[in-house]
Amino acid sequence: MIPFQDIAYRLFGKHSFQKKNEYHKLDHSLKSARFAIPADQYISTGYFYSLLSFFVTGIIFYFIASRLFKILDISIIDDMRLIAILASLIMALLFSTILFNIQMKLPLLWASTRKAYLDQSLTHAVAYLYALSKGGGMSLFDIFKSLSQQRHIYGVAADEFGYIVRDMEYFGYDMLTALKNANDNSPSEKYKNFLDGMLSIISSGGDVTSYLKNKSEQYRILASREQKTFLETLAILAEVYITVFVVGPVFLITILIVLGFMGSNSLDVLYTLVYVLIPIGTLLFIVFLSTISDNLEGRSIQTSQQILNEFDNVRINEYSTIDEKMLKKISWNYRIYNIIEKVSNPFKWLTSKPHYSLILSIPAGLICISYGIRENLTILSSLDFSSISLGYINVEAAAAIDDYIVFSFFIISVPFIVFYESKRRWVSKVESEMPEFLKKLASINEAGINLSSAISLVSRSKIGVLNTEIKRMASHLSWGGNLEEVLKKFEYRVRTEFNSRIITFIIRASESTSDVISVLNIAASEAEMQNQLKKERSAEMTVYVFIVYIAFLVFLFIVYVLAAYFLPAVPSSAGDAVAGMPMNIQFDMEAYILLFFHACLIQGVCSGLVAGKMGSGSVLAGVKHSLFLVLIAYITFTQFI
Repeated sequence: MIPFQDIAYRLFGKHSFQKKNEYHKLDHSLKSARFAIPADQYISTGYFYSLLSFFVTGIIFYFIASRLFKILDISIIDDMRLIAILASLIMALLFSTILFNIQMKLPLLWASTRKAYLDQSLTHAVAYLYALSKGGGMSLFDIFKSLSQQRHIYGVAADEFGYIVRDMEYFGYDMLTALKNANDNSPSEKYKNFLDGMLSIISSGGDVTSYLKNKSEQYRILASREQKTFLETLAILAEVYITVFVVGPVFLITILIVLGFMGSNSLDVLYTLVYVLIPIGTLLFIVFLSTISDNLEGRSIQTSQQILNEFDNVRINEYSTIDEKMLKKISWNYRIYNIIEKVSNPFKWLTSKPHYSLILSIPAGLICISYGIRENLTILSSLDFSSISLGYINVEAAAAIDDYIVFSFFIISVPFIVFYESKRRWVSKVESEMPEFLKKLASINEAGINLSSAISLVSRSKIGVLNTEIKRMASHLSWGGNLEEVLKKFEYRVRTEFNSRIITFIIRASESTSDVISVLNIAASEAEMQNQLKKERSAEMTVYVFIVYIAFLVFLFIVYVLAAYFLPAVPSSAGDAVAGMPMNIQFDMEAYILLFFHACLIQGVCSGLVAGKMGSGSVLAGVKHSLFLVLIAYITFTQFI
């Protein structure tokens, strides 16, 4: 519910209802974005927020204008207040108009975001529908309802099918009407085409299972094509990054140095370039990469764990006060046991949650910086902090604590890298071994052996990392465990988005059909397709990660040549050139060398994060690249300059 929408509708409802036809696309955008609000009420809310912003910004701008006139000491006192009022009204009107237009475009933007996520998740959702319809044991409504309950795996696709279920279950619509409503309100042409085909098949009494099979195969081919297009786009973006954020800064640094020893004060521009433009530009570039690549390759990091309710089908009696005290005691002991287990085996805990390593490493890094400040307290205490700005950096003070800042970066990042990479590699191995595991189950089941016995037989073979988990499943089954519960526990232990989707796929599909072989083959094909797409992406983008490394090394080499050979030659070779310049303009070589050092460190961090985002689809995977590049830059400047 949007705040103040009732008040807004009372004030502007009648006017908004009359203006609704002028925003004819807004109603469809609201439905596509799944905003639970009518168009006229949304417009009235926009008017209300614009009115509020007009008064608030008008007061702020009037205060700013009055202070500005007072600082400038304008003598026309009688006109000053009138000019301030007019200026603040104009600015407030402009700001409120922009805010209103943004709010009117917001549903379209949100619908576009939903479209992207829906297109990405529809391939897996259709495969799930096909597997459930394979045996013919579930109606189409039950299949849609089963998919809608898997939102944590299938995302927006599950939501969209959930609206079909809602229309039928709560509003009393038939299947055709519910599908038509979903078609009309969907932001995705891909989903609309799927629903159009589904409507035709149902209306003509065709085979829904064959249609879902064809669509599943079609979407697999389409996913491969879309990834190729994405990789081509990513290749262009990699070249853009190298040109704008690596080659461009080198070119500007070289020109500004030449201007500097000719007498121009170019340090201010260089400070802005190194400390502001490169970090902010890289951040915006990474955000842009995320908008076009998010969820395309799938998450490779485990999702948050949930407590399994293993006895949800067991009827229990009402418990007494004594039972309640006992349950609280058990809960308390369970927490104590978890703490003891984490303390006794911290590496296992930190490997499952690498970001928790920052709890210890960040304070250690801050202690390192504090030690550096204490060791150089004499130098730092002599500084006048009131006059320090971006255009003034004390070379001696910065050089004194640079080493400690770099060391603290190593202290913070190394533990995180170790645990993150251990987890990432484990997850990668599990996901790569899953198709082979499913194929073995299918081949054994095809010989007439049930799924439980097939798991026991597969546990005797050597698959790899999964072998331990498969043996645990076989042990639980030998103790009389239910197959569904055993698979749920397996999914809980090796929880990734990829594995959760495949295992849930098997559990739900095996409930609806006795044709387990087909279910396993479909799941194996789905897993194989995902692995193949990930391998293709990794192979393609490894080249561009290598290019980012080469570009940084070129950047470092050029800066090294400037700092080690070019700058020391400036006083002797450029003395005549600067002789005619004013005496108050001096060439500070130490400041330039320090700036080059900082430029290489910042460029190393930024290039590493971009390399991780391009190569693995995650900024966190780029921390190891950043560490390596910063280490190269640090050794170069401390040992060779």
